[in-house]
Amino acid sequence: MKNLKLLSGSLLICIFLGLFSLSCEKEEMNNINSEGLNASVKAMNTVKITSTGMNFDAPEEIPSGWNTFSYYNKGHVPHFFFLVKLPEGITLEMYKEQVTMPFNNILKLMRGEEPTGPTSLPKWFSPQLYSGGSGIIDPGMKAVTSINLEEGNYLMECYVKMPNGDFHSVMGMLENLKVSSKNSKSKEPKANVDITIDESGLHLNNEISRPGLHTFSVEFAEESTADVHLVRIENPESTDRDELKEWIYWGNNVGLPNEGLMTPAPEGYSFLGGAQELYMGGHSYFQAVLKPGTYALISEVPSSIINQYYVEFTVE
Repeated sequence: MKNLKLLSGSLLICIFLGLFSLSCEKEEMNNINSEGLNASVKAMNTVKITSTGMNFDAPEEIPSGWNTFSYYNKGHVPHFFFLVKLPEGITLEMYKEQVTMPFNNILKLMRGEEPTGPTSLPKWFSPQLYSGGSGIIDPGMKAVTSINLEEGNYLMECYVKMPNGDFHSVMGMLENLKVSSKNSKSKEPKANVDITIDESGLHLNNEISRPGLHTFSVEFAEESTADVHLVRIENPESTDRDELKEWIYWGNNVGLPNEGLMTPAPEGYSFLGGAQELYMGGHSYFQAVLKPGTYALISEVPSSIINQYYVEFTVE
């Protein structure tokens, strides 16, 4: 879980999709995405993760080095996976007891409720543990994210919120992942779209001029506490962007009907993946199929600075 975000605050495939219903569009895009993954990053070691509800079905162990994570959300609400590297001697059970539950209790305090356990975090917990992951992905869709991981013990979690306000991690979306000393020997992906995230905001460094499969490189400044999520705006003329900007950060409007990251997500948007932050700096990659339309890149940051971390673009 992120540290309250500081509490205060291909083979390039040109694919033109016809006009279908939204559900059909998502299914078609998902299939293309899978085919594109096999074609454009076939040299990468692929780690398959699936959620069918409040769970992660994932390998217990993966090699170190570059891995491409194919995360299939078979559930009914948006999810993501976020990787945290565990310090020596810290177990998943300890993390849940000392980090996950206190974060959930802090939310209860913010809503004026009575927490049922501790509300303080252990000294060992630090944003330096943040190790990447996928952006938010809609039900029935796959998020494709490539990350370079060093040997160690990690956990993956999702902290989108239930309608009652509890984090998905409290409900079971918390799972171990061991990264072995054996290297995947995979080559780093090649991107055609570059994004940088630093203290001044989120920056899209080149124009996306065509539809089809794209590989995004995300460069993170050191001590970055911002991620990136790719969102399709289904009805750009009528959709209220402020709803998305208020929803994207878990600490916005706590206790109000539009509380941040609480499901259901705002209507009029499709979440297509992205990349979670690497606090120690570096870069990761994600893939997505873009059809003609309007899109946004947005970070999970407080509403007070959200406009610095929001970029909108149109694919013709």
